[in-house]
Amino acid sequence: MPPMMRRFAVLLPGLLLVLLLAACTQSTEPLVVEDYLLGTVIRISIHDDGYDTSLTDRVFERVATIERRMSTSEDDYDDTELLTVNRAPAGTATPVSADTFEVLSAALDYSRVSDGAFDVTIWPLVKLWGIGSGGETVPPEGEITAARELVDYHDLTLNADGTVTLAREGMGVDVGAIAKGYAADEAERILRDAGVTSALLDFGGNILVIGSKPDDSPWRIGIQRPDAERSRYIGIVHTADRTVVTSGPYERFFVEDGVRYHHILNPDTGYPSRNGLVQVTIVAERSIDADALSTTSYVLGLTGAYDLIESIKGVEAVFATEERELFLTPGLQESDESPQNTTETHFELTDDEYQVREITAVTDR
Repeated sequence: MPPMMRRFAVLLPGLLLVLLLAACTQSTEPLVVEDYLLGTVIRISIHDDGYDTSLTDRVFERVATIERRMSTSEDDYDDTELLTVNRAPAGTATPVSADTFEVLSAALDYSRVSDGAFDVTIWPLVKLWGIGSGGETVPPEGEITAARELVDYHDLTLNADGTVTLAREGMGVDVGAIAKGYAADEAERILRDAGVTSALLDFGGNILVIGSKPDDSPWRIGIQRPDAERSRYIGIVHTADRTVVTSGPYERFFVEDGVRYHHILNPDTGYPSRNGLVQVTIVAERSIDADALSTTSYVLGLTGAYDLIESIKGVEAVFATEERELFLTPGLQESDESPQNTTETHFELTDDEYQVREITAVTDR
């Protein structure tokens, strides 16, 4: 059965979110509504006048539909479209909804562009480790090897008739690294279609903003410091009409023999990714892209991820390393000539224990 959903609405004089700094100034109070979906608390804050919870109810119902179709959590659901795909005999063409097909198509595209650093068929490894769903120990090496051999996006076929085929027995797809972004984009679509011009959507670390704040200043989205409590930030992304998604090892993990094992798995090794990065933040126009690219970048490592992000128009990134260094793509670098209230996207460093460095200092080592 699906997890219990909790929904409530509150009116707040100022907006306080895990990743949002500085409440905006406006004549009326924003409408803020929360629900528990996709394994996290989702918060929608609408800053336009004239809207009530009938609109946010539509958003949450849409997100719940996406979850019911794409979840691979056997603890929460007896059956979903993706569980049906994963349980089908090898070579079976399994029908799925247009939603699921679209997300699988995007996931397959990112599998290709990353050469498998992002692999939509990673489900055997996700299921084996079970991090965040009861997994609290490192699986035996032989089981990791066997599961890793079942991960290969080349063996997933999306057919023209809207069906999905996996070539080998035991394979499976998992869209946990991209479906939340798709859901956030769908929530944005519903709000914009209703005429909303100023809103913030918090999908548990996936932040999406519509327009700017009511005073026409940019939203200020704090990036959590990866080695500290949630209330401490390494910097602020100033932006409007963008999505900001952060991936790191601090949300779902366990510790065994003094080693932390997190949920971002490397399809090539079968183990949690370890390459010197501790956090990646992506800024983009679509949350589905930012969601996929944050995970992809974390697995690729600094130089490979930097090159990938630079090759994609309209996407920027902040990379944080174990040495407390930050590397920014050019579009996030603040210009001294820009007005203070500009809605131009840029990054502001706020933690003096971190240092912004040029990527050439790494590639020249």
